[in-house]
Amino acid sequence: MLTILSCLYLIYGFILFYTYTKGYSLLRYLLKRKNINTQLSIEFLFIIFTSLIVFTSQPTNWIVGLIMLFHVGGVVWIISNPDSYYSMAEDPSIDIDSLEFATSIIVIGIGIFVYFSKLI
Repeated sequence: MLTILSCLYLIYGFILFYTYTKGYSLLRYLLKRKNINTQLSIEFLFIIFTSLIVFTSQPTNWIVGLIMLFHVGGVVWIISNPDSYYSMAEDPSIDIDSLEFATSIIVIGIGIFVYFSKLI
């Protein structure tokens, strides 16, 4: 199951990076207010997979548990205070190109980290 979750993160990260380099940005698409359902669907997919790992593995994989908490926190933030979330995303002081590159690298890094978490 860790391998599947790791592959999902790697695929998602490479898609984010590929769309950024080709000029069509998946991240910019997801950060638009009208695409909230798509963004929440992706988050819920990762919450489901991480929770399956956390609640079925013995001993508990605390690394995946922390990642799951970050996903849950993001969903709670989007649902409870969408105006704050989207005002942050639309802030002109944020360099969206750097954000896109950093997001893709972070997601790929999380995929690698999840894969090697079974060794810890």
